[in-house]
Amino acid sequence: MMYKFIGFVDADYKYEHEPLPDDAKLIKMEGLNTKSFIAGLIGILIGYGLLILKQYCLNNGKSVLNKPFILLGTVVGALLLLVHELLHLIPYPSKGDKNIVIKNWTPCAYYTGAVSKGVFIISSLLPVLLGVVPLLVFMLIPASNDVINTILWTAGTIGLASPARDYVEAWICLIKVPPGCRIQSGDGGFYYY
Repeated sequence: MMYKFIGFVDADYKYEHEPLPDDAKLIKMEGLNTKSFIAGLIGILIGYGLLILKQYCLNNGKSVLNKPFILLGTVVGALLLLVHELLHLIPYPSKGDKNIVIKNWTPCAYYTGAVSKGVFIISSLLPVLLGVVPLLVFMLIPASNDVINTILWTAGTIGLASPARDYVEAWICLIKVPPGCRIQSGDGGFYYY
């Protein structure tokens, strides 16, 4: 198992991958950007829904956030984007390389080999933990801990929204890739065979 942090790359950087078999088919991701936007918006709305629930239903309308610390929570949430990418790589087997690049100021993880449909879906959804765990702790700690609440809520909401594209890719894979197929990155996207 080899992890490589490649670092900043140019916009035209081509991701490394093992050769694809001749029968590999491209997984068509129609409307990916629109669907990802909607998924991200749903993640943000869930975060706000939990905030409203905690503040108005569990704390009689008294604020549970300390607003100056929203910026710190945003920084924590942004830094967790690298952890987000590392979480993608955990389920992958040790045969191929596990790489992280920063392309257009966006961290991106990829695996050079083929994986099962199940591993691909787990890898795609694992980063949701960076939203679920902080928001769960946010809901459980007392409202009087407003600084911690603010950092957890902000970072958790970012953590719930940031895998928006991953949610959509996992869903498309679930629908379009037949059972028993392998999935692999290639030029132009993900392929199955």
